[in-house]
Amino acid sequence: MAIARYLDKVYLFIIGTQLFGMLALDLVQFYPKALWQSPSAPLHFLVTLKTAYTSYSGDPFFAEPVHEPWFQACILIEGLVQLPLCAYLAYKLAFSSSRTGTDPRTELAGIAFGCTTGFGAAIACYHIAQLGADVLDPAKKTSLLYGTYFPFTLIPVLMAVDMHFRILARISNLEKKVKSQ
Repeated sequence: MAIARYLDKVYLFIIGTQLFGMLALDLVQFYPKALWQSPSAPLHFLVTLKTAYTSYSGDPFFAEPVHEPWFQACILIEGLVQLPLCAYLAYKLAFSSSRTGTDPRTELAGIAFGCTTGFGAAIACYHIAQLGADVLDPAKKTSLLYGTYFPFTLIPVLMAVDMHFRILARISNLEKKVKSQ
């Protein structure tokens, strides 16, 4: 149980980071333009944040205002599927008891989150790995690939596998109880 609680903290960190990234960078395009577009808008600082991030990282996905269709589809999935899962998991992992750990609903949500996030980030990793020096500065490519996108592939996939085994353990325990009765 101690290892599971430690892993839950790692998952909470990556989910919290993802939640921040979604709300501050990825999904801003879906907010009402009156909230962010003009320099006097209350959320215009998000435009400044995105510009600073793009300048620092060289992230080609956010360098242009219009995304390729496959990336736009990933952003839509992120907003419609991953955002609710992120919010739910952040709440459940932050407030789960160290004595009882996660519950089956949290574990199922973890599987869904891990699969969708891992898959989307793996696509982004593959795309970044294929980009030439004319599109992405080679000095920024490695840190963008391994420092920004790869952790959102690896950790969510590990989370999905871990949650899968937690559910299997629950099923096994139930089967043992049924057989002993």
